[in-house]
Amino acid sequence: MILPFIEPEDDIYLNLCVLLLLINALAKTNRGTAKLNNNRMHIFLYLLKNPTSLNKMLDILGKGNVILQDRDAYSVTSISPNIDPLFDRVALKSLLSVLVTKKMVTVTYKNNDGFFYCLSESGKNAMSDLNDEYLIEIRLLCEKLKSLLSYTEGQLNKTINRIIRMEAI
Repeated sequence: MILPFIEPEDDIYLNLCVLLLLINALAKTNRGTAKLNNNRMHIFLYLLKNPTSLNKMLDILGKGNVILQDRDAYSVTSISPNIDPLFDRVALKSLLSVLVTKKMVTVTYKNNDGFFYCLSESGKNAMSDLNDEYLIEIRLLCEKLKSLLSYTEGQLNKTINRIIRMEAI
């Protein structure tokens, strides 16, 4: 009998938790300006799942770096990160649909900038119960990502492309 193998990074519940933490930490700047649209969320989610790429981005932009766990620094993913999630808009859309349907995320629309996301009270209550060791690490990474909110989407995309080219060599 063959048992199904589910990759942890593809687990919907884990991804919903990570997305809640991401939205909570990065939805708005300290001044209250909405910053988390689809493109930024896609980039930040990729960086959270690839901490070595996050370190490279922070280093390139002069924002320091994060202390990585051995499993992050010396894994196959760190040597050759999967860039497919950067182009998979459907997966992020389905995760957001679940959170919006459960009324955990509120959505606002701004002309020319698109949709912006923020946690609702229900989302904040659910997020407060997320205290697993892995999710605590995600919270810390989200705190480090806050320093990237001041960059434009174009600058973030350009830096991601640079990192991907560096990793391809």
